[in-house]
Amino acid sequence: MKILMINKFYFLKGGSERYFFELGHILRSHGHEVIPFSMKHPENEPTPYTRYFVEEIEFNLDSAWQRLINGIRIAGRILYSWQARHRLETLIRATRPQVAHCHMIDHQISPSILHTLRKHRIPVLLTTHQTKIICPNYRLFNWSKMRVCEKCLSHHYYWPVIEKCHKNSRMAGLLIAVESYSHHVMRLYEKYVDVLHVPSCFFRQKFIQAGYSAGKISQLYYTIQVDRYEPRYTDDDYFLYFGRIEEAKGLDTLLSAMHSVPQGRLFIVGRGDYEPELKNRARKTGLKNVTFLGPRFGEELKEIVQNCQFVIVPSECYDNSPLVIYEAYALGKPVIGADIGGIPELIEEGCTGKLFQAGNAHELAIHIRWMLNNPQLRISMGRSARQKAEREFSPEVHYQKIFDLYQNLLKRGKT
Repeated sequence: MKILMINKFYFLKGGSERYFFELGHILRSHGHEVIPFSMKHPENEPTPYTRYFVEEIEFNLDSAWQRLINGIRIAGRILYSWQARHRLETLIRATRPQVAHCHMIDHQISPSILHTLRKHRIPVLLTTHQTKIICPNYRLFNWSKMRVCEKCLSHHYYWPVIEKCHKNSRMAGLLIAVESYSHHVMRLYEKYVDVLHVPSCFFRQKFIQAGYSAGKISQLYYTIQVDRYEPRYTDDDYFLYFGRIEEAKGLDTLLSAMHSVPQGRLFIVGRGDYEPELKNRARKTGLKNVTFLGPRFGEELKEIVQNCQFVIVPSECYDNSPLVIYEAYALGKPVIGADIGGIPELIEEGCTGKLFQAGNAHELAIHIRWMLNNPQLRISMGRSARQKAEREFSPEVHYQKIFDLYQNLLKRGKT
């Protein structure tokens, strides 16, 4: 089968790209032809299809004047990119794909490409890594007030202007509000996407709440190459948070909990805008049992996870289906997770980990102490976690389910 795989980044920028590349590898290993469409970028993986990619858009410019000029130039492209349509048209004529699997297509590509795909009668599956198509700022989270927000689920997209929930800016809020209203009026996602693939049951409910038909939504968890992860059921004397260092990730709650766990050692791996403030808080409050390791990647990160006692995912925003949990499980580590978003459906209470009320430092501390005081049960949980990864998240399991979706799309197209 010829599968057109579309994502705005063609390098490992985040979890969405990890799944994008992982799925491409799985499909190729089963003999399918994967045809990428993305944006040109200096960090891109090599591909002979680069000449079809759209030109780079850079949002993170230094000066206010640069941002203003650049913003005016690209605002139209964010709303509806004719360049993306034309480039994709050329690629389709050259390769004749049978199915299109879209991932993150907003801003750098834009959903304008959905018109081109429909023109060529190519069925479309869209993986919703985030909630961008139902929430202008991607996350159902008010970044100015640091709390969950669902005000835009009823298609009242003016809220980012009022609340300044995107980049703490009314101008930024206005741009994403206009973008969402435009796409909603054109019904680009509703009319031209055949199936929404959601990686969590929680996201499925949110999309239904926003008006999408339940029959159009298919829930399928992410996958992980478990054979590339060697589980380790012995550990060193530390537990771990790894991921983005953002305020919404619940790291303040985690630091508060650490005051009640003087016998434990926490390692924090990752980077993000909130890192300096978090480090300053740890220093000011005298936390001696918290170590910031900075970003770690590849085999070095695997080794850190392999040797930890357990992993903590303390998010206070609607995480979709966090890949850190998949990685922890593959390496034989139990997870303490917040009961928010898609986290609870990945953690089997008392079997692969523990759940606590998001934002509740006292309850989190209780679970940390339990893990530290019950090493044999903790190791048993780690074994169960690895078994769950093999049973539910393996590439073979995922391939069969995603390929069934592709085949159903083709059958629909023929009828």
